[in-house]
This record gives sequence, C-alpha cells and structure tokens, in this order.
Amino acid sequence: MLFFIKICRLSLCAAGISMLLFSCAIAPVQPDQNSPAEFETAISYLTDSLLTQMRKDQDLFAPLQDSTKLVIDPFVDGNSRELPVISREIEKIIIGSAEKNFIKLSVSRITSETLGNADYVLNGVIRPEKCKRGATSQDCYSVSAALVNLKTGKIAARADVRMTAENSDYSSEPMSEDSPMYLKDRPMEGSVKIAAGKVGDAADRSYYNSLEALAMLAEAETAYGKADYQTALALLEKASEHPEGQLMKTYSGLYSTYRRMGRMDMAEDAFAKLLATGVEKHKMLTVKFLFDVNAVSFWKDPDLQEQYELWLRQIGKYFNSSPHCLKIIGHCSRSGTERYNDSLSLERARRIQTLLKPEFPNVLKRSVCIGRGFKENIKGTGTDDEHDAIDRRVEFVLTDCK
Repeated sequence: MLFFIKICRLSLCAAGISMLLFSCAIAPVQPDQNSPAEFETAISYLTDSLLTQMRKDQDLFAPLQDSTKLVIDPFVDGNSRELPVISREIEKIIIGSAEKNFIKLSVSRITSETLGNADYVLNGVIRPEKCKRGATSQDCYSVSAALVNLKTGKIAARADVRMTAENSDYSSEPMSEDSPMYLKDRPMEGSVKIAAGKVGDAADRSYYNSLEALAMLAEAETAYGKADYQTALALLEKASEHPEGQLMKTYSGLYSTYRRMGRMDMAEDAFAKLLATGVEKHKMLTVKFLFDVNAVSFWKDPDLQEQYELWLRQIGKYFNSSPHCLKIIGHCSRSGTERYNDSLSLERARRIQTLLKPEFPNVLKRSVCIGRGFKENIKGTGTDDEHDAIDRRVEFVLTDCK
C-alpha cells in the first residue's frame, strides 16, 4: 500500500510539473461573440484556446521528456483557397502568444525540416464577412483553426474567432496572385474540412498524407514572395516528384516561376500540366480571365494579354485532342441589374468560346456557353476590385457529349 501511495504521489507531482512547464496557466479570455474582436486580441484568444486543448491531448510524461513541437500550415482564404498576406500576421501572433504563455512548446512555420520533428500541425481558414456593430455593419473576418496530432492523425483541438478587418492586408501572396487559375486540390479541400471538424475526428487523409508535399509548397511560396525564384523552382520541382505532389498548386507555381525567370517554353509546359491535372482530377477549371468593366474585351494589360494567348492556346489544344465536351460558364460580380449581368456573363463565355476556335475548330459543336450573372457569386461583395475578382471568373466544366 505504501509503495502504491508513493507511485500515486509521483504521478501527481509529475502531472503538476508537466502542467507548470507546459503552460503559464493563463485561462484564455473569450472575446464578445456578438461583435468582432481587435485583430491581435482575437488571434491571441484563438492560440490560447487551441493550445489549452492540446495540453489535454498530451501524454502525461511527454512534456517532461522533451518540448512539444508544433508547425503552422499557412491559413487560406475559405472562398478562393488563395493565401492572403494577413496569414503571415496571424502566424506571427500565434508564435508570439505561444512563446509568451506556453513553456516547453516550439512553434514554427511548416517546412520540410520542421515537419520532420513536429508533434502537431495547425491549419486554418479565413473568410471575409460582414459583422454587426451596434446599428451598423462593418467588414470583418471569421477564422477557424484546428490542431492535428501527427501521431494519431486525429483533430486534437479547434477554435473559432471573429476579428475586425481594420488595417489588415487581404491581398494575395505573390504566388497566389500570379496563379492563372483558382486552384482546387484535394489536400487543400481536406485542410478546410479539418478546420471545420470536431475534436477527436480523424484528419482528412488527403491532407494528412500530403503534408510533406505541402511543406515544400509552403517553402516555395516564401521564396517566391522574396523573388528568390531559383529556390522556389527547386522546391516546386522537388514537390512535383513527390508521390502526393502532382497538384494544381505545384504546376501553377511552376508556371509562374518559369514565367518570372523568362523561361516561357517551360512555363507553357507547366500550364499544360496544370490544365490536365484540373480536368482529370476535378473535371473543371476556373481560369482568371480579367475583362474590362462592362465589356467582353480583356483588361488592357500587355503582360496579361500575352498570358491569355498562352492559356487559350493550351486549353484549345487540350480539348481538341481529348474526347471531352464542356460547358463554358461566365460569371459577373454583384454590381448592376441581374438581367444585365446575366447577358454580360453569357457574352463573355461566348467570347472565350470564339477565342478557342483556332486550336479547337469543333468548339461550337463540343461546348455550350452559359451565363450565370451573379447567381453563383462566391464573395458577393460587389466591390469590383481584387477582393471579389473570383466572382468574375470563367469556368470550364466537363459535360456529357450526348
């Protein structure tokens, strides 16, 4: 009996030391859910909530043996899946808050090196929205985040916050901004599912199994943002050789990097692979054709128009040599009347159809044009700028030739 009591006391002592070393025991103060919190306050709460939950997921003696290592997968926009600049600021606050309030915890951005020693990965989704403040509404963001235990493959913690949009940069990171398409990869969709999941659920396998490739892509995004295209290219080529790395994001990054380096033959080859991946894996493409306001002509930017010629050439060649038929769907942002936008979006789809004819002579027989106006807006803000550019997209969707 005496031996048993000593063992129990030792266990309780270890647990107490573990809790003391792992956390400063500061309970997170939840922001008022009826109105968005200031940016840093909201993300600090998000961090404390996640890491407090993670502490419960820890093995009793693990914190005594070594520090816990956590890596952050960049937070993405929940609508476009692009990487906004604000994601970097979120990471800085998470790392600073963790260092301040949690001892024996190492937090860093995901890379191939940091992932190899990590115990947990944190991922998140940001969505712009309108929040009420008194009798008025204001721009704000909802943020959802989750922690995955890399040993068990299960969601160990998750939290949500709403924060103000004041003084925040929601433009896209350079590699996202330069992408010729809005990307739809299964691992990215899995990441969004995890951020909205439940504690104890198994993490989406497509995301969990692709973490090594995603770490390379995160490193490539960082290098590309610093205009270090040689490093970005090496990482993207390495990702393309990974079993889980044949993603739209990989080939989009290669296209943009080759183009920045002036290697247009390689850029066109990368675009062809991006196109094939989108069609074969997802049965659709969402291409970033930018039209003049209230017109069916393209935006008068020489660089963009040169790219559009390449895109149209490759899209035409691909469908001309494939058995697929397709819908060409035009969309408009939410400004102007519904009837006007329905007509404008249809005319833009027809314009794309006409431009495909040189490489795709049977395009009129094997495609149908549809105008959705603003019925299928993703953002729906009607600002007619970079924030709702996805609402002015053109989609190619595979359909039955019968």
